[in-house]
Amino acid sequence: MTATNPVPNLAAETHLVQRGFVLLLVVTTLFGLAFSTYFLLPKYLAVELGADPIAIGGVSTIFWLAAVAAVPFAGSRVDRHGRKLYAGIGGLLLAGSSAGFVWVQDIGPLIWSLRVVQGLGFTLFYVSAATLVADLAPPARLGQALGIFGAVMIFTNAAGPAFAEWASVQTSWPTVFALTAVSALLAALGSRFVPEPPRQRGAGPHTTLLQVLRLPGMAPIMIAAALTGWIFGTLFTFYQPWALLQGITRVSDYLVAYAGAAVAVRVLAGGLADRLGRLLVVRMMALLYILAPLAVIALDTIGLVLAGALLGVAQGIYYPALNAIAIERASAAERGKVMAAYNGAFNLGMSAAGLTLGYLVAASGYLPIFWLAVLASAATFAVLAGTKSR
Repeated sequence: MTATNPVPNLAAETHLVQRGFVLLLVVTTLFGLAFSTYFLLPKYLAVELGADPIAIGGVSTIFWLAAVAAVPFAGSRVDRHGRKLYAGIGGLLLAGSSAGFVWVQDIGPLIWSLRVVQGLGFTLFYVSAATLVADLAPPARLGQALGIFGAVMIFTNAAGPAFAEWASVQTSWPTVFALTAVSALLAALGSRFVPEPPRQRGAGPHTTLLQVLRLPGMAPIMIAAALTGWIFGTLFTFYQPWALLQGITRVSDYLVAYAGAAVAVRVLAGGLADRLGRLLVVRMMALLYILAPLAVIALDTIGLVLAGALLGVAQGIYYPALNAIAIERASAAERGKVMAAYNGAFNLGMSAAGLTLGYLVAASGYLPIFWLAVLASAATFAVLAGTKSR
């Protein structure tokens, strides 16, 4: 990049609406629409393939296990070789694996393999894109920038499944999967046009992922992220079959309410954590998080919309604020690894939920796993209550 055509750098600006940031949000939307459609996979597995809770949990879990396995690779490569390259690779992996779903006919080797590739693609894209946000954002508005980025992903968490649920009835599931492949491919192509500050590439001394995890104050943040991932995974994986048992057939209402609430709080209160103190706000949201599994327990009384909205309010503020706390404990040259570790910890929690809870559901039903999520929420608050400020 020459001096006559400089790369935009939001760190030198006081506001977020810059060309590079907006383009990154567009690319993230395309990727998110493809990725988020597969949040509806539990219904597809239960209704179309006749899968039991163990199979539903397993197919959901293998995605997150693959996502976690990609964390060390993603963190080191993104820091050493730049962000855009691996965002594009992640988009291509999601596009190819989504196209493969057109030929899925049962719970066999094909669907397991495709979910593994999707998990790898998700980590590569998400870590790369989120690190670009940290590169471009003014430090004082890092939490808000990550919140806006996350709001785009959350919006797609609702839009993708809602469209898929409608389109699967109007057309077919293979058509839905083909459309996700196209959207992911467009994201991969669009990522090549996102500006990347060259000064971030390989800047500073090389550190390992393990060294980043050993930074002062990083351990409790990662523990809290993993616990939250476990709660989130429990609710997202098993609320759909639980709702179907309650006689609720339009299960995407939960995702729509979750996304609407999360996006709303990030737009209206996106800078709250930056102004009041990120750790204080994270603790408050950890307390609120306890209500999310309680709402799912009472689903037949309060309904999907209120239950999803409660999760959206808590997660909408909690996740980017905790992410910002992790980033501010590291240098610019370590951001990719921090993003990978934080994303990996959250996904590890999601993996643990899907890997184990299907067996518990088969033995004892759905209510015990949601009560366990209540206990995990309380444990998360306890961890954060003992965390010291930077």
